Amino acid sequence: MPSSSRVTPDLEPMYATTAAALPVEGDWVFEPKYDGVRVLAHASPTTVRLVTRNGRDKAAQFPEVVAALRELARRRRRRLVLDGEIVALEGGEPARFQALQDRMHLKGAADVARRAEAAPAALLAFDLLADGDDVLLDAPWRTRRRRLARVVGRRPPAHLRLGETLEGGGDALLRHARRAGWEGLMAKRADAPYRPGARSRDWRKLKVERRQEFVVGGWTEPRRTRPYLGALLLGYHDADGRLVYAGHAGGGFTHQGLREMRARLERLARRTSPFADPPHPNETVHWVRPSVVVEVRFNEWTADGRLRQPIILGVRDDKPPREVVREPESVQNGERRAASVERRGNDRRQAASSDDAHRRRSGTPRKSSRKSTRTSARKRSAAGRAGEDVVAQLERIEAEGGDGTLVLTRGVTLDVSSLGKIFFPEPGYTKGDLFRYYARVSPVLLPILADRPLVLRRYPNGVEGSSFFQQNAPEQVPDAVRVETIHNDAGEAQRRFVGGDLGTLLYAVQLGAISMDPWNARVGSLDRVDYAILDLDPGDGVPFRTVVAVARLVRAALDDMGLTGRLKTSGKSGLHVYLPPPRRAREADAVALAREVAERVAADHPDVATVERRVEARPAGTVYVDYLQNIIAKPVAAAYCVRATPEATVSTPLAWDELTDDLDPRAFTIATVPERLARLGDLWARRG
Repeated sequence: MPSSSRVTPDLEPMYATTAAALPVEGDWVFEPKYDGVRVLAHASPTTVRLVTRNGRDKAAQFPEVVAALRELARRRRRRLVLDGEIVALEGGEPARFQALQDRMHLKGAADVARRAEAAPAALLAFDLLADGDDVLLDAPWRTRRRRLARVVGRRPPAHLRLGETLEGGGDALLRHARRAGWEGLMAKRADAPYRPGARSRDWRKLKVERRQEFVVGGWTEPRRTRPYLGALLLGYHDADGRLVYAGHAGGGFTHQGLREMRARLERLARRTSPFADPPHPNETVHWVRPSVVVEVRFNEWTADGRLRQPIILGVRDDKPPREVVREPESVQNGERRAASVERRGNDRRQAASSDDAHRRRSGTPRKSSRKSTRTSARKRSAAGRAGEDVVAQLERIEAEGGDGTLVLTRGVTLDVSSLGKIFFPEPGYTKGDLFRYYARVSPVLLPILADRPLVLRRYPNGVEGSSFFQQNAPEQVPDAVRVETIHNDAGEAQRRFVGGDLGTLLYAVQLGAISMDPWNARVGSLDRVDYAILDLDPGDGVPFRTVVAVARLVRAALDDMGLTGRLKTSGKSGLHVYLPPPRRAREADAVALAREVAERVAADHPDVATVERRVEARPAGTVYVDYLQNIIAKPVAAAYCVRATPEATVSTPLAWDELTDDLDPRAFTIATVPERLARLGDLWARRG
């Protein structure tokens, strides 16, 4: 074997070329294209370095990864050099780069430790370059991979994992990548050596999303209520090394992100434009030295070489600015072709949708049918495209000052305002962030809210301001909003918001509603309920792991009774279990079913569960199994709804096997749940 001196700390990684098609000749293997920070990890029993593509050591930012690698080197009693990707973990699974963004630039050890606890990271190792004195650069990929699997072992240290390898038909894997919401695939020749610093066709990137790095060449002054800066002016280097203007982007920032970017760019001020073709925006421009690299997601390139609907994903200080070029087209068009096939017949569905809207506004109950079940997936897909279009509009409106008009469908609009207002001060999330979250999850949330009267809890000035409930709708509402007249037990007519439409959902957010609390009955059959709820509510000082334990006991009781239940976080300190009541059940039936389960659990396990309503009478250390949340019109947050917490947590559906002792409801936020949905899909839609 060659001398290990070939693998020094200044070694460059091997790079992939962007491919426009799947490779067909030769022995190829595939890997997920992970969305994190590429590093070469140099580990010994005493020291660890995590070296990025531009030579920076990120060991201080990821102490949990350092500890894992040091432990591995101690087990092996030798020096190791691994190639891999540091990724954030959400629910134990790799997450998108945005979840890692806050870790990238932290300096203080205390700040790093807090972020490591709240948002842990792991190294996904996909190559082994040196194992002790054995240098493996000249060995084929398959040999290096087998050696890597032996080194990492079946039980690797926490925060270290063996990257996934996929073999089989590339077309099927590419379809899986699109369904799973991956950034793309990596194709690697199984017989290829490792070529440091080379951009080789032995490794190929197959990107299913349009996203790449750009260099910031300037920024514009903000408009109206938007703070700190308006938009970033973006560019890339051409073959002659000139910085070419690619467009501007202002969306994707939190309030804190805007402040940090403004401070970063002010230190790089220069008098003249760094672009070979300087842009001339309407707002005042501040030019900067082209040294900040950001990652951007966009819809497409326009004919004149500009980005359409760009969104900033984060700062990339792991890539040298001079290496930023316009990346060639990959396999994104395959996704577009599939989408175009799915869009066929949209005109007919648009007409049907208009008829459906008229029916719902007249109060006619929705009919269920096998045909509607078969088309639900297509409807969710169409709703997803509509939601992403709204997200792009919201980004533009917030970047231009925060007030504007959304176009929801042809002829249907909704005025929105104050998108830059801070609603969650701790993470810096704005009203615009809340809008965008609800637009993104609308394909799965709207069916949950469909035809149900809504109770809104409004926070006009964010979670730290005053709040109030609103059930009755005003006399005048926009055309996009569904309102029905409902008669209460006294026969009084009341105008109520009714869920199921994107317009109604977004109008509620415009009013400052953070959570949408639906009735457990639908318009047209308000005397019947279609689910019962158990609310697991811990007393003061009761740890969340006790709530988890009680949820397991509830599931065991349901199994004994021959019942199934669906689980979600409450979005605060508890858990909710949804139960299927008898067919055509009334309110009293739902209460009776929930009470039977609650009392069984409390009687069998009085040390951890109670049904005592009075707080002062509950035994210390117990969880209140509340069965009284089943009264019609009782406000309970729906799945995927945001809660008024400092972290902007979300009431999130869970699989039962996620009930682990380290489950943390604070991990599910408006920043993390959309990525979880893209990765896992709607767990409740599986009825499992």
